[in-house]
Amino acid sequence: MQVSYGRLQAYAGMGFLAFAMIVMGSPIGNTGTWFGSMVMIGLGLWIELSDYYDEDEDENDNT
Repeated sequence: MQVSYGRLQAYAGMGFLAFAMIVMGSPIGNTGTWFGSMVMIGLGLWIELSDYYDEDEDENDNT
């Protein structure tokens, strides 16, 4: 299975937006809201990449 680069770019874009909102002190939400968003984005990215590496190891075991 290959990593979906479109999804990785979406995670990167959302993470950048949340980080920018924290740095700029955005009036939309508060720092806790955007930090929570970054945590959720990080968890999603972690799950996305861990599924990729698990399947890659399974392919190597079969050969």
